[in-house]
Amino acid sequence: MKTEQKIFDSVKMMRDIRNKLTKRYLNNPDLEMKDLEKIREKYHFHSKDDKQLSVYK
Repeated sequence: MKTEQKIFDSVKMMRDIRNKLTKRYLNNPDLEMKDLEKIREKYHFHSKDDKQLSVYK
């Protein structure tokens, strides 16, 4: 029995994203830390060492 062809392949998409980010961060490891810091600021995540652990204070 033949199945229908996939319209969207999420596994392939995630592999492509992972490969792209790996290449980007291998050339510049500091860039990964900068990107992560931007994400933390955008979504109000704090490290365990910060005194402001809760966003809902």
